[in-house]
Amino acid sequence: MKKQTATVNTDLRMLELRRELWDTARELRCAYDRFDFITDPGLIESGIYDINALKSRYDFLLRKMKAMQGRSVQERGSVPLPMEPACVPAGNMNGGKSCPS
Repeated sequence: MKKQTATVNTDLRMLELRRELWDTARELRCAYDRFDFITDPGLIESGIYDINALKSRYDFLLRKMKAMQGRSVQERGSVPLPMEPACVPAGNMNGGKSCPS
């Protein structure tokens, strides 16, 4: 019973982290959109600060999610699936796999 409660808590925390990550990505897109329309030189620095802060938050949340996923895989005793090599843009490849569109 205790292990099931821990799994449920982990799953709920993962959902919460995923929602925070999604919200941060949305805020980052909005910050980039706002930055595109800044005309006052005094606000450019502020726009850059906002974008950098949101990128840092996004990276933090992503690292936290990956750490929790790794821990939850180990707790369940499962063997993680082998990772496929990363895809690259078609212009950078030499007969390799390209990214799906």
